[in-house]
Amino acid sequence: MNQACPVCNTALYSVIYTQTSGYPDAKIVKCNSCSHIYTLLEANINTQELYTDQDEVYKVVENRGSIFDKILTLEYRSVIKKINFLSSPRGTLMDFGCGKGKFGSLAKRDGWSVKCVETSEDRAEYARKTYQLEVNSNFYLSGKIFNLEFDVITLFHVLEHLPKPGVMLDQLLKDNLNNAGLAVIEVPNFNSLQSRIAKNRWIHLDVPRHINHFTPRNLEQLLIGCEMIPIRKAYFSYHLGLLGMVDSLLKLSGYKKNIIYELKNRKSILLILRILFILPLALLLEALSSFSAQGGIIRIYCTKKRLSL
Repeated sequence: MNQACPVCNTALYSVIYTQTSGYPDAKIVKCNSCSHIYTLLEANINTQELYTDQDEVYKVVENRGSIFDKILTLEYRSVIKKINFLSSPRGTLMDFGCGKGKFGSLAKRDGWSVKCVETSEDRAEYARKTYQLEVNSNFYLSGKIFNLEFDVITLFHVLEHLPKPGVMLDQLLKDNLNNAGLAVIEVPNFNSLQSRIAKNRWIHLDVPRHINHFTPRNLEQLLIGCEMIPIRKAYFSYHLGLLGMVDSLLKLSGYKKNIIYELKNRKSILLILRILFILPLALLLEALSSFSAQGGIIRIYCTKKRLSL
């Protein structure tokens, strides 16, 4: 249960959605002070059961070689290419919230010296065994994690899960990113077209796991508050962005299930046919909306502010 804004700690808010799909004890609200959008939980939850094999959506499933894995590889390689352009030569990289280690493994293969952080032990162990990555599984509080200052720190879909995203991010970057370093932050985009289509049934609301729901403006404000300068922005994602648009369009036709769970565990022929039918329209809408900062994700590349002498 949370009683105040995760960013500014103000308890005054305006309600956006009175109820969310699949989780009745929550509202989506907007802070009256800083305009941050967040999930107001009205019941206590067992956070120990989230992000483990007890959770049907976050359960670790072997999908190497699948079409989803190939799409993820394509997307992550494009991000690594952008990182190489913005931060050269290749040095040290920390993937904070590495999940099963896919991005870290590709960055390592590309020549980066990679270390990872993942508090879900199931996922951390998968990354260690499958990709031979060094993974720290402790909950981060403060200080250096690996006794290093990194050239690059990446956080893909981490901030939406945190009870105090600004506090954690500020501490993480100040203590672990070197002064010339690059940070890459990616979160779902609450201002996206797919979010407006699905409304309170949008897949990336993901209550109760997602506490924070960022707009481009609010994410940029958070980064500036952490003394970071945004230098590149992107709004298109082949896997989470396109998947979100597919799900939003399916929901217009009455689809009520969790598409991530269904694709992981119950890939019916009917679902695959429905996805293939709607995919061209979803790709077109997602591509077009990304040009106006309304794609399904927000990805910001940023550097530390330089202090004037």
